[in-house]
Amino acid sequence: MTIDKEPKISKQLENYYKAVMKRGGPKGIFTQAIVDEYESAMKEETKPELETKKIRISFLKKGGTNGKSH
Repeated sequence: MTIDKEPKISKQLENYYKAVMKRGGPKGIFTQAIVDEYESAMKEETKPELETKKIRISFLKKGGTNGKSH
């Protein structure tokens, strides 16, 4: 699955996220909030792609070979 466009996430939030991860991940409530906000923004950006994904559904006939159910 490829994404054609970059997510529209605030550059400042992205920079905070990268800084937190560079230092080993969230260690307190503020850094955890930054990570949570960034990850929720990433999920929101990918939602429309998932809503337009095609799903093939096939129905199986019950019964005999002539299509009539018993």
